[in-house]
Amino acid sequence: MSRTYLFLSLLNNGKMNSILNFSLILFISLTIISCSKKDDSASSSSSSGTSQTFVDSNFCRITKNTSSRNSSLIVNEKKSATRSSKRTGRDMYVDKSALPQYQTDNYLYLDKYDSNYDIGTTYTDGGSEGVNLSDNAPLLGNSFTQELRFYYDPLGDGGGQVLGNESFRAPSISFHKHGTEIRYGFFTDGVVGVSATAQTTHNRKRVTKLNFTRAWHHIATTFDGTNYRLFLDGEEIDNTTAFQGLTPPNTERVTLIGTREIGKIDEVRMWNVARTQAQIQANMNKTLVGNESGLVAYYPMDVNNNWEIIDKSSYANHAKVIHAEILPRFFDNSSCTNGPDGTTTCPYPTIRSALDNVTSGDHVYIREGRYTELLVKNGINVNKAVDCSPNCMEAAFLKEDEKIIFEPYPGEEVIIDGTVALDDNNSNWVGPYSHTLDNGTSISIYKTVIDFDNISREIMTRVDNISQVFVNGRYMIPAMPMNFKNPTDPTTGNPNNPEPGTVWAGIGRSPFSYPASDTESWGPESTWGHDWYMPAKLEHLDNPEEWAFDSSNKTLYLYASDNYTPTSNNVRVRVRDRFMGIGHSYNFEFKNIHFFAGSIRMVGCGHWTIEDSKFSFSTDMFARQYNSSYYGTNATFRNVIFEFINEGFPWSGSRTMYTTFENVLLRYNDWFADSAMYARADRNYYSVKIDPNFKRGDNIWRYVTYENSYTAGIFAGYGSLVEYTRLENLYDTCDCSGIQRNGAGSMYSTTRNVWAINSPGLKGMRFDSSCSGNNGDVYKIVSVGNRKGMELKGDYHDVYHVTAYDNERHDISLPGHKYCGISRDDPPVMGNWNSNLYNSIAEGSFSCTSRICIPKGPWTDTVDIDGQTLTWMHFSNLEPAGIWFGRSMSVDKNDVPNFSPPWANPQFEMQAPWIRNKSRPDSRLQEVFGKAPWSNKKQSYDFRPKKGSFLIDSGVVVPGINNGEDVDNSIVREKPGYSHTFDLNNEDCTLFNHPNLYSGENRKYVGDAPDIGAYEYGDLVYWIPGYRYPHPSVPIPFDGEEEVPIDHSLVWNYPYKKDYSNTEATVTVSGPGVNRTAVYKYPYNVHFQTFEPGGTYNWSVTVDGVNGGNWSFKTDDKIYPLNDRSVDTTDKTSLIPYQMRKLEVSNNKISFLRFDIPSTITNSHKINLKLVVDGDSTLNSGIAIHKYGQTGWGESPNSKNIGIIDHSLGATLATLTPQSNGTIVWDNGTAQSLDNGTILSIDLTDKITSYGEEYSIGIRALGTEDKVTFFSKEKQLTDGVGGFAPQMSVWPNISFK
Repeated sequence: MSRTYLFLSLLNNGKMNSILNFSLILFISLTIISCSKKDDSASSSSSSGTSQTFVDSNFCRITKNTSSRNSSLIVNEKKSATRSSKRTGRDMYVDKSALPQYQTDNYLYLDKYDSNYDIGTTYTDGGSEGVNLSDNAPLLGNSFTQELRFYYDPLGDGGGQVLGNESFRAPSISFHKHGTEIRYGFFTDGVVGVSATAQTTHNRKRVTKLNFTRAWHHIATTFDGTNYRLFLDGEEIDNTTAFQGLTPPNTERVTLIGTREIGKIDEVRMWNVARTQAQIQANMNKTLVGNESGLVAYYPMDVNNNWEIIDKSSYANHAKVIHAEILPRFFDNSSCTNGPDGTTTCPYPTIRSALDNVTSGDHVYIREGRYTELLVKNGINVNKAVDCSPNCMEAAFLKEDEKIIFEPYPGEEVIIDGTVALDDNNSNWVGPYSHTLDNGTSISIYKTVIDFDNISREIMTRVDNISQVFVNGRYMIPAMPMNFKNPTDPTTGNPNNPEPGTVWAGIGRSPFSYPASDTESWGPESTWGHDWYMPAKLEHLDNPEEWAFDSSNKTLYLYASDNYTPTSNNVRVRVRDRFMGIGHSYNFEFKNIHFFAGSIRMVGCGHWTIEDSKFSFSTDMFARQYNSSYYGTNATFRNVIFEFINEGFPWSGSRTMYTTFENVLLRYNDWFADSAMYARADRNYYSVKIDPNFKRGDNIWRYVTYENSYTAGIFAGYGSLVEYTRLENLYDTCDCSGIQRNGAGSMYSTTRNVWAINSPGLKGMRFDSSCSGNNGDVYKIVSVGNRKGMELKGDYHDVYHVTAYDNERHDISLPGHKYCGISRDDPPVMGNWNSNLYNSIAEGSFSCTSRICIPKGPWTDTVDIDGQTLTWMHFSNLEPAGIWFGRSMSVDKNDVPNFSPPWANPQFEMQAPWIRNKSRPDSRLQEVFGKAPWSNKKQSYDFRPKKGSFLIDSGVVVPGINNGEDVDNSIVREKPGYSHTFDLNNEDCTLFNHPNLYSGENRKYVGDAPDIGAYEYGDLVYWIPGYRYPHPSVPIPFDGEEEVPIDHSLVWNYPYKKDYSNTEATVTVSGPGVNRTAVYKYPYNVHFQTFEPGGTYNWSVTVDGVNGGNWSFKTDDKIYPLNDRSVDTTDKTSLIPYQMRKLEVSNNKISFLRFDIPSTITNSHKINLKLVVDGDSTLNSGIAIHKYGQTGWGESPNSKNIGIIDHSLGATLATLTPQSNGTIVWDNGTAQSLDNGTILSIDLTDKITSYGEEYSIGIRALGTEDKVTFFSKEKQLTDGVGGFAPQMSVWPNISFK
């Protein structure tokens, strides 16, 4: 049987006119391709047959000078060239244990970071840091001196004051033009104005053409009423008399040190006399006492308990620090005369001091320990300041400096830590003591008063509060009205059966995200039923492992659990929110670092990497500055874990081009409802999409797992690639998705090789906007157990090999609404008419406006096939496209076809798939089914078609997807919309939006045609998505699984490697009849093996010397039919593969059962056929069981369909006949009942004598009035009502003892 379809995709005039109005050119072309359908023969041994051909301008192969893409809004910019591997820098060392060997001298550090340690997006953004000297600041008269030491950063701001005030009226000193110019002077009310010849501007003298080295310098100005002098390092470099006879305004005090300046400042001094050059030179490298004559202010940058900079002059005008840092300069008068230099002898004692001194190519090794530091730095690996407007990335970072690497010393653990220890220096625990709750109950708790002055001095930052508490490394819970198990403990539940007494069972919305006035969130009538509250209050402290903090008296209270009682050396408290901020830096990497209890932010950074690292507790209720990046390019997270991150995005990237997440695990994140805390990397483009300068940088999400979190999944970004990603057990119920793509994010995106499993409050994946996008590639997706499987709005999407079932609704939805044409700016039109959908599974809810589903035209719901008008969802309409739709194969309780629930279940067609009912509580299963359908509810993840399934060989060929050819689908050099100067006829255009991950990834189908669904039966590769552990993992069958099919294959996932070249896996299997070792080359991960019935087997996988552990399973002692079907032999029509619950044996109806006898069976096995009677029987003449000689038959619409092949039966195996005395006996004389539920056991030991081949049986009635019905292999508890629950105890089977 073959059909030919012609699909023409044309744009209507309205759409074309609209797009022309945008000055965009759209091209329409017709590509004609032969797309092989399954052969008429279902036998895998056959190589011939009739193929079905589709001629479709939007389907299959793209050839030169053609395009299936009707869009001109795409850029796919190539990444820059590979970095040089040559190392030119130094090996440097950081060792916190070296601190005692150094003396310190504080200095003031001024950078571009604000109080949140955030930074502007360009170098020209000024900072607001500095020191406020208050209204008591010095008032300088007609004779004064100002001096200080400074270390100017040439990467700094274009200009800013080192001394002065906001109005620039007081005597001031400022830098400009990145340190090449100094200005000094005071306000003169226009007496000293702008003069090019005098080099003055706005009351200040300009000194130009300076060039400071990266070193400490001394600068001073003196004014004696006549001469205004400028000294640099004790030498006079400028003198002006322009201010002669003038006096600074008597209302303008010198109130600021360092505002808008970037660099280091120390030893700030102001005098009410004009010091001589000799006096300046004599003291500029010395510290003062503070009582020197004429000294009116002296700031050596020491701090007091109030975290003020001490004025050591007699005026004692201590100064407030504005966002700036006080940092130590380390020096040693003995072995390290020049202070730390990064050698093993003189290591840097802090990471920060190393950051300040690294240069291109340096490799920094950090010795073991916790580093409670604030790491903010601008301009790493950038040698000079640049004016990079309007596009900072293009101007600043297109260069090839060597990478700077920070990593632990080999074999040591390094933690960048936002916590400090509560030791004897800053706390004194009291307790346990009795504390009475509001209800009168007494509990034993502990308390301590925290000395924040000592903590502030320790971390060199003023703090007066805490946000997290840890005891022996274990997270303590801020006291809340509801009590729950510690969220950091692994949960035993899932969203359908959450573990009671945990956050996963639901604690409501966040009191920080939803205000008290929100009645939906709070109050007795709200969803959650409790009032708004503030965590960590003493009145809520009533459960072990909770803490409370009273900021008024600085007291921390702790209700300790038995194993976590506080001492003077086991408690740490979080005192920082964000502990790392890096700006405008290039080509650097952090490796093997644990980022603990703090967040990081990267702004305007390029080519940076975080690898082999972990982020834990980055955010929480009182620490909400999440990990993020803003602007920049080529950010890479490789082999990274994000865990226990509450109340914040685990990562949020915006405007960052080419972000890669490779081998990333996100787990146990966010604990509140309706948070939508995606892992996200969006707006990964510059300019706007109709601008000629528009550029996009594709994000990559590869080997990513997001699991067991009360949040949504990933927000992938514009044109991004998501592959080998696993989203499972996401608890949130927001209007969110496992994979979310808005209109821009869906355009030219690729989503492939993905599992989205068991997020019943979310969509598995979604394309969505008010005007949705187009041209998204979606293939090889498993979306099960979600609120919706997938909802793809827009048009021109290519959707192939999807497996979607057990979703609340819309297993697959290609709707027509929310689409405004290619430009996304036209009036609304019907979407998805031009989208492709092939080789996919939908269980019961399927929405499709594609011409593949409704070829008669948009908004129709019928099709004409073979002279009949049928619903579009009819099997005969969808089958040619390889679409398996459960509603089109559903039958009622009498096995009469209809389109009503319960639907046909695709789980019957698969090897051992995930099942939603297994995730539900036993109480629910008992209520629905009267019993638990499974003794072991652990989930399996084998989505391959089961042998004998209609899914096998029933799909269509899609070049580049399932035909084994590596299509030329490299990233496009020029896409329409990139420069607006393209010529489509010369465009290097390809079908797919992203290239294959590796050569050979597109595997050729096995057999006569591709299979339907995400997996191919018999393939040597079973792709397993998600995070790859350091060892082989994800064994299929799972460890401890029972009733594994006798003829089964073993599957595993490889450990993570950056390069899989020459990677091999050694598989060892042992058990009854098997003692085998086999070696497989990556990516092969399927070990085919036939086992003995009822045997226990052990197996393991080793890759690169690393073993995944010892796994075991037990095989079943029986086999079930590959196919079974009752056939009316007088009706010679091809049967539709309805899932019939019973096998009827009656006049003209023969029941056929097809088995595959394992090769491990021997003549020592006792072989029995089991049948279970369903309902009442009528037996006048009897029934006979025969051998049936046909092989390879099934229910697929081909020449081997059981409805049309020869039904002649072979030798009689057994007969069952009624006797005159009313009994029913077998031909061997054994009596038999045919009551409902009776088991018929037929000994076939002497009948089945050949093993490792098919064996079919036919059961016929001996008389026209005889009728016996048996349960089929598709019988379920409650016949599918309440979801899939197979009643395997009554299925036909052959057992082996």
